[in-house]
Amino acid sequence: MEQLCLSEDLIRLRNEGVVFSLAGGRHLFIDGVPYLNQQQELKSGTLVMKIATSGTSIRPPEDHTAFWIGEHPADTNGSLIKGLVQGPNSEQFENGRCASFFLSCKQIGPDGRYIPYPDYYDKVMKHLAIISAPAKRRYPEESAKMVKPVILQEEDSPFVYGDTNASRAHITGISERLKNQKVAIVGLGGTGAYLLDYLAKCPVKEIHLFDDDYFDTHNSFRCPGAASIEQLNARPRKVQYLHDLYSHMHKGVIPHCERVTADNIGVLDDMDFVFISVDSVAARMVISNHLIDLEKPFIDSGLGFDINQDRLVGQVRVSTGFFGNYDHLRDAFGSQEMDNDLYRSNIQVAELNALAAIFSILKWKRMLEFYGDTTSADDLNITYAVADNAIIHSSHLRQ
Repeated sequence: MEQLCLSEDLIRLRNEGVVFSLAGGRHLFIDGVPYLNQQQELKSGTLVMKIATSGTSIRPPEDHTAFWIGEHPADTNGSLIKGLVQGPNSEQFENGRCASFFLSCKQIGPDGRYIPYPDYYDKVMKHLAIISAPAKRRYPEESAKMVKPVILQEEDSPFVYGDTNASRAHITGISERLKNQKVAIVGLGGTGAYLLDYLAKCPVKEIHLFDDDYFDTHNSFRCPGAASIEQLNARPRKVQYLHDLYSHMHKGVIPHCERVTADNIGVLDDMDFVFISVDSVAARMVISNHLIDLEKPFIDSGLGFDINQDRLVGQVRVSTGFFGNYDHLRDAFGSQEMDNDLYRSNIQVAELNALAAIFSILKWKRMLEFYGDTTSADDLNITYAVADNAIIHSSHLRQ
């Protein structure tokens, strides 16, 4: 990822010998913090704080909280330091480390009002003064030897800038379950574009885009964002337009200006997961049959709408296939005879495309245990009927 620009307060910390690293643009890790445990032994712990950023710039701290990796710090008389440590905590961080305790250290002014920390220097030094003071009094020389060279960590992240949303919501460890996946989106019409919008915000390793069509004016009305008139006049390929847009956020967006057919179906062999969003039953069957032969997991989505009494009627369908659970798909897809003029009228509306993508992403994340799942059997077919405003789940899971 692009390296964060150190703020003046962090430079000041570095110049004063405070050991720290920036992990994924989300957390500030202060290693080598000397402290005493309850047995009066000299230990080294790690102070962790969420980083507030705007692009590559570091903003002032947003609150007074932090995390601690180590034993509960104690005073020189063996009593546990109270007030700072609020209780045990198992927060997981993006570098695989896990918190031991949650800290809260408010600054209170003479009038009794809370004073926000102006920068990370003040916040870090306030915490260090409380945690390390007993150790420095009892073991002054040994504590000084714990200081190490400053390292600014640059981890292998798929994002151009750090996902501070995950750290703010305390779900960094959960988000890590989506890492290292190579995901493909076949078909970059409305639904495929929304799938990319959601996937680009996930720490997957690569997002491969397959489509050979052009990005025309009608596409701009059924996909995320707002294309400029200059972009529409240039008439780029869909995959190139979307690659250029989402590469601002995710480094692993890879465009393939080709339609997936029986002749080049092998392009999907190296993928960990495939999202199919094409408007042809014949093409859907070719792709899905190949993935079934490889026993790869995939999600297929489709929209079927018509005009009835001057209103749109129809449904959104999302079907999931994975090892041992593919038999239900042929009925869900329909027959190739559906590839007629009515089916190819291709009535799509942005919110319905987004809905298909949302159902698909939710299902994919449930499969990776990002979301809790209390169902006794996975829903392999999800259908939303617009006129009935009803969601129908069909479960045919083989145990």
